Amino acid sequence: MNIVKARAILSTLLLVVFLGVLFIMMGVLYTSKTGHSFLGMNKNQLFRIRNVLGPLMNALIIVHFGLNWGMYKRELKVLFKK
Repeated sequence: MNIVKARAILSTLLLVVFLGVLFIMMGVLYTSKTGHSFLGMNKNQLFRIRNVLGPLMNALIIVHFGLNWGMYKRELKVLFKK
């Protein structure tokens, strides 16, 4: 697989998981404040989903940095160049 395609797939996965975490976070806040369910899920169910999405996102971030390490180093050189 082409590295550019791999990066695009990884970035898309990261975006989807991030949006999922954001959505679940809103649900946790809603259920914590009101005590009502959020889309039929109670607080414990939302926490279980978050406990899956969080580590998944961390793993994807590590892979993302691995694939883009060279580009990141060049960006840092530009940032700290005098």
